[in-house]
Amino acid sequence: MDRQWMTFHCEKCNTVLGDGLSVCGEVKSINCIVLLKVTKDIVINDKKETGQKGDLAHCIYSVLSCRCCRSVVGRIIVSSSAQFSNYRSLFLLQKSKINCYLLDSTSLVKATSMSFDVKPLVESMKEMMLKFETIKSRITYVKQELANSTFSSC
Repeated sequence: MDRQWMTFHCEKCNTVLGDGLSVCGEVKSINCIVLLKVTKDIVINDKKETGQKGDLAHCIYSVLSCRCCRSVVGRIIVSSSAQFSNYRSLFLLQKSKINCYLLDSTSLVKATSMSFDVKPLVESMKEMMLKFETIKSRITYVKQELANSTFSSC
């Protein structure tokens, strides 16, 4: 499934919280989807909380809530240990609190049933280079065919 063609909804009230274009991965250890941006329907709590145990121990974060139903849907890390330093200032939506609307199949599925792994940049770049080489070969072929063809005038 191409995740760019989906929207993320609050499990409780179905409010749209974000879309697949903003996804930059997931943190499996805390079961969260990582987004670069979210809709205005996510409220960032002003109060900072400190993780006391588990993977978020020693992290400082703000809770993210749905503006419509006020349910907690995730967090945004403000300060963290090295383990979570890459996720500072990004939106971490809890998969258990989110549904995904898949635009191509017009179906709503639980985010927990989906994977949001992102390919390493090197793999993506290799794929893109291969596509560019294929397009370049096609253009070269078409140019040669046009140069070799003779047009007769009426």
